[in-house]
Amino acid sequence: MGRRPLILNRQRLAICLAFLWLLSLAACAQSAASMDHRAGQGRKETPAAVSPTEQPTEQPSDRTPTPTLTPFVPDPFTPTPTASPTAQPTPSPTPIPLARFETDALHQGVLPVSYIQDECLYLEARWNPDNAAPGTVVVPVMFHGISVAGPRGNDNITVSTAYFEASMRKARQLGFETISMQQLVDFLQHNAYIPPRSLLLIIDDRRLGTVREHFLPVLKKYDWTLTLAYITGVINEQEWNQVRDVLARGHTEVQAHGYLHNGETYITEWTSEEIIRNELFAPITAIKEHLGYRPIAFIWPGGNFNLLSVQIAREADYQVGFTVFARGPLLFNWIPQGEAEREIGDPLLTLPRYWSTTMFKNLDYAVEIGASAAAQAEKQRVDEINWYRSNCADYPPLSIPIQSKEEVPDRW
Repeated sequence: MGRRPLILNRQRLAICLAFLWLLSLAACAQSAASMDHRAGQGRKETPAAVSPTEQPTEQPSDRTPTPTLTPFVPDPFTPTPTASPTAQPTPSPTPIPLARFETDALHQGVLPVSYIQDECLYLEARWNPDNAAPGTVVVPVMFHGISVAGPRGNDNITVSTAYFEASMRKARQLGFETISMQQLVDFLQHNAYIPPRSLLLIIDDRRLGTVREHFLPVLKKYDWTLTLAYITGVINEQEWNQVRDVLARGHTEVQAHGYLHNGETYITEWTSEEIIRNELFAPITAIKEHLGYRPIAFIWPGGNFNLLSVQIAREADYQVGFTVFARGPLLFNWIPQGEAEREIGDPLLTLPRYWSTTMFKNLDYAVEIGASAAAQAEKQRVDEINWYRSNCADYPPLSIPIQSKEEVPDRW
């Protein structure tokens, strides 16, 4: 009985110690949890700076974080344009180059050259109803000798009487009429009216006998004209009287063909400027003194010319000049030229001439070119006149009538 209470007291003490140990463990666990919670609250990571288009990379965690409410920022609003009719600009006149007459009838290396650069000026003259019709053609022909026997030996400038007369008849039958030098100038510069098939007869040098014997009967029969390309520095007063006598009979005129026209004055690259000036200016003085008028044409002696001589001829105020190149017939603002003439750059002072020895066949050739040019002009007529009306407001209106159905308003 004395030992039982002692045992009970020990048991009670063990139970009390166990309970106290459990309380201590619970307190330690609660303290650790509280410290962890406070540490988590005090430690906040600062995110790295990001560009407006980047988002911070989330770090992996073993806890599910409490979601943070991030305000939604919408993308900038770009309104979609409403489709509306696009206003079409009114086309403004554009001075496009106009088509020029082209033909494959010219010899190789020969090209047509224009000398009027102002398209409006050209079209106004081309379609003015008072002027020459498109396709009007001029055939300049160079003559020298005419004899019953014709050329002999190496003579390539003389034709027989029979050939000359046949050529004159053919020209007449084809409808050719002759023109003067002033008529040619007016045609080339302004498209002044001349016969649709025009002939310019030129006889070189001092050949009054040939003029009287062969040309004057034909000129009177057909009411034609002839230009005498005369050498004026080697004749005396008696010959001047003979020249005046021929001119008094009508149908003839005199133009300049050099002053001395000899081997020392032919124009070459070695000819001095002094000689060139004398060959060009002295005939003006001589013709004015002896015949009373100023020449407007210069027929190049021997056909020779160079850039300097052409520049001096322009300075001397010659309106036209003729070579010995047979390039083709002439049209308004259309001169067939070879490389030698094109290099000079003055078509009106380097005009071509057919030779009398080939006149017969070249008349047909000229008729063909004139007809082709007229046909092409008619095809382009409406387009050209409408172009003129759209682009040439500062120029006189064209009075040529056009049927309304042919017009193409606002085309340009």
